[in-house]
Amino acid sequence: MLNKEISFTAMEVITSVYNYLKPRIFGMIIALLFLSVMVVAIAFTSWPSLDQLPQNLEDQSNIEGIGLLIFTDFVVPFEILSIVLLSALMGAIYMAKGDDTQ
Repeated sequence: MLNKEISFTAMEVITSVYNYLKPRIFGMIIALLFLSVMVVAIAFTSWPSLDQLPQNLEDQSNIEGIGLLIFTDFVVPFEILSIVLLSALMGAIYMAKGDDTQ
């Protein structure tokens, strides 16, 4: 019994891999699309320093300058961040809900 030879054919391996990945393909595609959007957003975003912010002497908190930058130069990273935070919130709600099997 300990010396029984185990052999696999190529078709059995391919079929088992396909059966394993079949229910996960949609999630993998979404994850790869999200990763590609993140890489493009990080690679093609100009990251200005603090001295490049428009200065308003009357408003020392510079909220207007930050808002102007967010909605002009940083629209794509701002939207990506909103999607990430929304998905984290939905995941936290799902995890906090728990199972109703009790």
